[in-house]
Amino acid sequence: MNLSFAQKGNPRPKKKITTRKQTQTIRGEVFDKSTKLPLIGATIELLEMDPPMGTSTDEQGRFIFENVPFGRYDIAVSYLGYATYVENAVLVTSSDDVILEIGLAEAKNELEEIVVSSDDRTVTNEAAIVSGRSFNLEELSRIPGGLDDPARMARKFPGISPNSQITFNVINIRGNASRANRWRLDEVDIYNPNHFVLLGSSGGTLTIFSQRLLTNTDFYSGAFPADYGNVLGGVFDVRFRNGNTQKRQHSFQLSMLGIDFATEGPMDKKGNSSYIINYRFSSTWLLDLFLDLGIFPVYQDLSFKFHIKLPKNAVLNVFGMGGLNRVTSTPALDTTTWATRPGANFGRVSWGGTGTLGISYLKPLTDKTYMKHVLVGTGISVNQRFYYQNKDLVTADTTRINIDNDYRFSYSGYVNHKFNNFHTHRSGLILNGMYTDVIYLESDSAGTNGTRPLLNDTMRIGNGFSVLMQAYTRSQFYYKKWQFNVGLHAMVLLYNGAFSIEPRVGVRYNISPKHKLSFSYGLHSQMEPFFAYVNRHYDEATKTRIMKNKNLQFNKAHHFVLGYQGEIFKRLRVGVELYYQYQYDLVVGAEVPIARVGGYDYRFESFDLNNGGIANNYGVEISLEKAFNKGYYILFNTSLFESNYMANDKVVRPSTFNANYIFNLVGGKEFRLGKKKATFLSLNLAATYSGAQYYTPLDLPRAISTGRFALDYLNPNSGRQDPLLLIDFSLVFKFNGKKTNSQITLQVNNILNRTPISGQFYDRDKQEEGFFYGTGIIPILGWRISF
Repeated sequence: MNLSFAQKGNPRPKKKITTRKQTQTIRGEVFDKSTKLPLIGATIELLEMDPPMGTSTDEQGRFIFENVPFGRYDIAVSYLGYATYVENAVLVTSSDDVILEIGLAEAKNELEEIVVSSDDRTVTNEAAIVSGRSFNLEELSRIPGGLDDPARMARKFPGISPNSQITFNVINIRGNASRANRWRLDEVDIYNPNHFVLLGSSGGTLTIFSQRLLTNTDFYSGAFPADYGNVLGGVFDVRFRNGNTQKRQHSFQLSMLGIDFATEGPMDKKGNSSYIINYRFSSTWLLDLFLDLGIFPVYQDLSFKFHIKLPKNAVLNVFGMGGLNRVTSTPALDTTTWATRPGANFGRVSWGGTGTLGISYLKPLTDKTYMKHVLVGTGISVNQRFYYQNKDLVTADTTRINIDNDYRFSYSGYVNHKFNNFHTHRSGLILNGMYTDVIYLESDSAGTNGTRPLLNDTMRIGNGFSVLMQAYTRSQFYYKKWQFNVGLHAMVLLYNGAFSIEPRVGVRYNISPKHKLSFSYGLHSQMEPFFAYVNRHYDEATKTRIMKNKNLQFNKAHHFVLGYQGEIFKRLRVGVELYYQYQYDLVVGAEVPIARVGGYDYRFESFDLNNGGIANNYGVEISLEKAFNKGYYILFNTSLFESNYMANDKVVRPSTFNANYIFNLVGGKEFRLGKKKATFLSLNLAATYSGAQYYTPLDLPRAISTGRFALDYLNPNSGRQDPLLLIDFSLVFKFNGKKTNSQITLQVNNILNRTPISGQFYDRDKQEEGFFYGTGIIPILGWRISF
């Protein structure tokens, strides 16, 4: 593409540059998407400029635009023999350089000019042709209700059920439990990266890394390429961005959630290395002043990435994140309110931490081959105590003690080779060393004063170590308008020899440059959390603990997805996906009809398990998206689906997250204010309407006889909530100074103050089932300055 690209069927209003306008720098790198090698002489143009502003990349694939006036620009990147890429609506402000990393894909059809846009939401993995979506940093901060958390933002995507515990970032994809999801960082699996994690889940309250560190993040909801293993539900493929290699820049944020400080800059004078560091500390007590939460969560976290370019285009990254958290819930001091306030005499003390430390090395071996190796250590440690306060406000009855330590040491390595323009291949190996040490004990109901003796016949106790080995190979073939993907993934658990070989295939037909039809099939499998295998169950006959779940096999599922993506009008895209997931060898209760998608709650009891269940998830997802352009955006999607399971009793039951329907509508408008138009005002609104989800009610007779909380596992998912309507709003002001940029944000989550059931408890005084409810409306006011 040359500098006349903007006139080729893409007429745009021109912006005239004047010397009076405040300006900033845009810099970046351009590389071959398949080989990771820099592209020398690629053409870059800022569209909507008069006169045109263009440049080209140097011998390291780098480019720079200086003195760019504040505003939004589309940036087009082209190179002979490659599809042109357009990064849309890039925001240029006063404080930070705009830094872009752009990978170009070779054009597969030389007879047509191919233009790929960031509006397409194309994921990084070329083998993923369905059920994948990419989102960037600005989109993450724009959508209301997200709290700068990628998991919360994903709730606005099709197929995602908004969990009834709306104060948590837990998501459930296409009827699957949240434990079916997987987090990845720099292409390797990591442990649950959240504060206040829900054990046995992929969620918590808030991710332990700030959105300020993120570059484009990919999200997958099914039919994964062969690279991805040990997952049935969905994948968050997170990447930390590189820091600025030319100058130091910083940001400080103060909000009702706490403080957030980030800094980045070069580590050498040649611009070959950089750092980025972020630290956060909560001030959640501010929220309690407004909402009377009754709980006091405190957290802090640190995230970082060191990026080093080595000779011969090799790259070394050192990255990590770690968080500490504590939450205290204190019983109400006024005992007269206990009769009317659910759980008012119930308290808990919980503290824990989670972290990840890794190093990755990427090196081109030839002009068509590169290798990548990643080493990561990740883990979590949680200690909890739950109790009932007696009315004398002096003594308390300990009801449960939880201690959970889980650690994982992982290696991931692969070799990627591009045989030619029509065939790319990758093969890799993944090793996960897993260690767990878990003690969950519950107290006896005997006695009325003081701490009650702990029982040995309840909850779970276990520890152990094992290795999960995975290997995969895949190829992409291109022929005219067709793309074919074939792959194989193998997985074995050394602890018990559980084994799986999983074929993956996909095909895409490009009806035209703007319309695509795709189909993918994959066999996928996932092990239970490792503590389920090593748990020692109490045997009443021998009065000892024995292992009953050591030989559990993998949960397995066939995924089928048929999809269509197209641009029906300029920057108005439509997507339709039909999917079917048939799960078999599903882990279920050996004596009770529970499953990982129904009634199987790790927090309360241990179970004898086997692989006797099946499940079905099927539905259609329709999305319509007007990407951000001319100051506004609109996203609408709907999901219509059915999700059920069958345990050993052969009775079909609804899955916990079988909401049947979900509707999302998100939109926003941005205004430029002032004579210099250096102030941005953004109004955003998001609405979600979801069908009712299921829950397992209390086993009241058992609770009364034992004095302990107990769910009715013989009738799982026999309770149902009401349909859920959530509306979120955000107001964002951005002010550009000479060298600083300030942003004031007001987010109001759950405007309608919906309080769905978030949990249950046994009310000892009334001898009845009690419910915990969601927090309701959550206002968050924040101010950030970048300099």
